[in-house]
Amino acid sequence: MRTPARILAAGATLAFAVLLTPTSALAAVPSTAELAGIAEGVLVTENAALLSGAAQSRALAGARPAVAPSAAGTLAARQAVQADRDYARRLAGAEFTSVDTSVTVVSSAGSGTRRSAEVVEETTYRYAGSAQEYQYTARHQVRYLLVDQSWRLADITALNPASEFSAAQLTRVTRIPEAVRRAEIAERITTMRASLAANRTALAAGDATKLANRRVPAADAERATPDKTERVGATSAIGRPADRPLPAPDRVAQPMGGEGPPYNYQAMVDFALFYARDNPVTYTRDTNDCTTFISWALWTGRYAEAGSEDYPAVLWNHDDYDVWYWRCNDCTPIHSYTWGGATNWNIYENNYGGRVTFMPYLDDLLISDVMQLEIDGYGETDSPDHTMMVTGRGTDGWPLLSYHSDDTEDKPFWDIISQHDGPYWAART
Repeated sequence: MRTPARILAAGATLAFAVLLTPTSALAAVPSTAELAGIAEGVLVTENAALLSGAAQSRALAGARPAVAPSAAGTLAARQAVQADRDYARRLAGAEFTSVDTSVTVVSSAGSGTRRSAEVVEETTYRYAGSAQEYQYTARHQVRYLLVDQSWRLADITALNPASEFSAAQLTRVTRIPEAVRRAEIAERITTMRASLAANRTALAAGDATKLANRRVPAADAERATPDKTERVGATSAIGRPADRPLPAPDRVAQPMGGEGPPYNYQAMVDFALFYARDNPVTYTRDTNDCTTFISWALWTGRYAEAGSEDYPAVLWNHDDYDVWYWRCNDCTPIHSYTWGGATNWNIYENNYGGRVTFMPYLDDLLISDVMQLEIDGYGETDSPDHTMMVTGRGTDGWPLLSYHSDDTEDKPFWDIISQHDGPYWAART
């Protein structure tokens, strides 16, 4: 039976109890439910860090993570990540009222006193003051150790390199002093929050205009010249200058024409929300599915494919930057590199697609726009590694983003920029 987790001094850092004396003897061969419950105890405690007060107490009721001493270093780093995220949440003025977490074991292996399992975490946060929810599905590799007839978590590893708990992120929080990390987070969050507040009316009108399937040109942005140099699009800064307010869309909205079929931005968002995590997609997923998922959302909104999809042309054009296509689930290759690669998509749209504009300011993102970012320790430092779509806006004005790998619906923007320091790319679709 679980007992309430221990919380340190008021305000509070969540603590994992390192059990040295088991409360009851467990069978030497653990069931999958037992392995899931041990991982769930750790994740429930971690996820409660983004709540406060009574909401946090309710989330922690009955949670007592059983961990081995060998897990102390990893869990301390993960706690530091969660503390940084909670610091960003408070700076953003955001509040969650509850969090629910469940864990399922996908596979397990091992013998004797050691086990390992791949587990899937399903977590839902509920936003204060609205019916909106932030949901995600995450995969973890968990190691277990039997000590004194008690199974305990010995280590946990995020299987997605874009995770808040990736090896690169855990290394970062152990290498960079907390004061330095918090100063960087504060700069990003406070700058963005001030700009969102200053331009809230124009942003709300822009969202409504796009969801009515009318184009809203990107203010202050320069469209790439079609010189086919295959450059990555211009990066986006945090914080529109106070002396350059965002124009209201009734002053900049233009009728579609000369750019192909009129795009259906509502359909893009509907696809992204429907397939973000609750429903299985109908296409063959990539291992890292973020850009493929967004390409399908854009295609659903009437972005047209480009380039020959027939043999023998696909044998030499599938890795070119001037094509963008999906062939079929059983085809080889299934799709062009530009359909599934973050940098490849960026270069295609910046040099050949002509359908998006890379904006100078992140805070100009509207619903159905695309955001990309570089992930530390993953790819090149000057090109995007991850692709997301803006699928909503919180009552506090912060954009909400949905994406794949990990499958995520309506994640708050402040949580993303608190953990990733850029560069960023904001694309007006």
